[in-house]
Amino acid sequence: MKCVFLAMATLLVCLHADAQQIPQEEENASEILYQKVKRPAVAPPEGPDGDENPARMKVGPLKSFTATRSIKPITQLIFIEADAPGIAKMERAGVCAQPVVEAALEPVYSSVKAHMPLYLPFKNSTTGLWQGFYYSWDNDGDGKKDAHRAIDYGKTSVAENEDPTFGVYAIAPGKVIDVKWSNGGGNYITIEHTAPDGYKYRSTHLHLRNGHDNDRAKAKGTSGKYKTFATNGTNSNLCWGTNTQKIAVKEGDNVSAGQFLAYAGNTGSGGIGVILKDDGTLKDANTRSYNVHLHFEVRVLDTRAGHSGEWVLVDPYGSYNHGGVDCYDLDATTPYARLFAPFYPSFHNVPLDLVNKYWGYYTGMGMALQTVSVDKSGSTLYAAGSFQWGIPGSWYARFYMTGTTYQTYFNTYDAQGYRPRQISVTKDGSGNPRFSAIWEKKPAGQSAASVHNQDDALFGATWKNYVETKKWHVQEHVDYTVGGKRYHAAVFVNKPNDNGFYLYYGMSGTDFDKKFDELYKNWELKSINVNGNTVGGVWRPKKNNYAAYYGMTSASYQTKFNQASSEGLRLIKVQNYDDNGRFSAIWGK
Repeated sequence: MKCVFLAMATLLVCLHADAQQIPQEEENASEILYQKVKRPAVAPPEGPDGDENPARMKVGPLKSFTATRSIKPITQLIFIEADAPGIAKMERAGVCAQPVVEAALEPVYSSVKAHMPLYLPFKNSTTGLWQGFYYSWDNDGDGKKDAHRAIDYGKTSVAENEDPTFGVYAIAPGKVIDVKWSNGGGNYITIEHTAPDGYKYRSTHLHLRNGHDNDRAKAKGTSGKYKTFATNGTNSNLCWGTNTQKIAVKEGDNVSAGQFLAYAGNTGSGGIGVILKDDGTLKDANTRSYNVHLHFEVRVLDTRAGHSGEWVLVDPYGSYNHGGVDCYDLDATTPYARLFAPFYPSFHNVPLDLVNKYWGYYTGMGMALQTVSVDKSGSTLYAAGSFQWGIPGSWYARFYMTGTTYQTYFNTYDAQGYRPRQISVTKDGSGNPRFSAIWEKKPAGQSAASVHNQDDALFGATWKNYVETKKWHVQEHVDYTVGGKRYHAAVFVNKPNDNGFYLYYGMSGTDFDKKFDELYKNWELKSINVNGNTVGGVWRPKKNNYAAYYGMTSASYQTKFNQASSEGLRLIKVQNYDDNGRFSAIWGK
């Protein structure tokens, strides 16, 4: 397929240069957003970590709250097909565990939501959750788990002579406002993240490595058992890291989401100090982890009257509990809003029930669904699609509809002034077609007609009526096979936004490629559809350069997505097919 990537050589060089400072095992790490949260094989050591004053004074007594979550559409114009998997279960689910929070701060916790996508601060697939927002112990004996107000991450197990560190990454775009040392928290980085609507978060990453010699010298300048250990204890790189493991950003830098920041470490008395005896020796001389971990904090501005300009620590999982509760996996219903993204805005291989469950995550930020496709693999429905900012107007989306249901909604929305913008078709377990569609507002004076489940003969008659006789255009078209017979679903419009179109379907890959090359100069592929061994698409007059591919595996689709994004192209349409094993896609301006 023809594609335009003007700066590809430069892109590859830049990626290679950046990769040299990232831990090798993380360059091609498997997707961690959808994995079950991993737990350490051995219980993490007990003791406060963080900065010099980790047990900050409570603003009020800890109190149990009976929190409930209900599922509501963000606006009345956004819906999800009711018979898609997971909906009934989602509406019945109670919260994973009742939170125990500082009573005076509960109004702040209740107001917190995601205003921009926030991602996990690590990519290493063996890293897991060590501690939640509260510790898993009650050392002060008040009957509640001790306050932590952060999340601790570390490797779940460490082999002999394995470096226990892992890469630490920016959770969102932002500006570095602090790169400093504190005797309790060690090396730390704070980044301020500003959402498109102006809402701000701050993320702080503590106990980082910043070069073996530097960190040991800093530790020798402290006091107590930490200083003694730095002076007389082990010099092992497994504990202190290497001189090349340094912080990769500085104050004032702008960072992108997922940018490498530093290596996790144990710097500061709140790092390795909790596994030291009072004489500065290790409590366990055979330790492999050396308590190397990331102490991670998220803050938001206080919303209460009289607290203007103050920052409050919040739980990015929405759990407000200790790490032992089942509140950290995506299938959990947390008592407060989850800030971490359940999947990327442009996604694939995501179970449809997760898209349903977290429907409000991206739509609640003002993003709209540009494209979506659903395909069945085994007993699971998988979705591929893209939520994007900047798509104007109101819209509807419905997934996995029967033909009858699809026609009903077409009639309903048509009467309200909407027409389908994109359609995808898969088959259910009985081989019957299921439709997913996105509707958009029709331009003034435009009429639309939708057809589906038409065989070649009936579609030919429909074509003759709308295109040849009435001079309407095809806005969208897909073909699909049921029981060995080809069927069509299409949308015709009477007043298109441009002049002219081409529709081809049922072509071999070779013929489609030739047609693509023939039309590329003056025509832009706006819709692509693969049906078995055939390919088809709708072309409209060309306005911008674009890229299109089909037959991609999941890995090659991700590679093409990254390349297109680097060239400033956005995903226009995606299709998952062949039991969610292959993908076709178009990128454009």
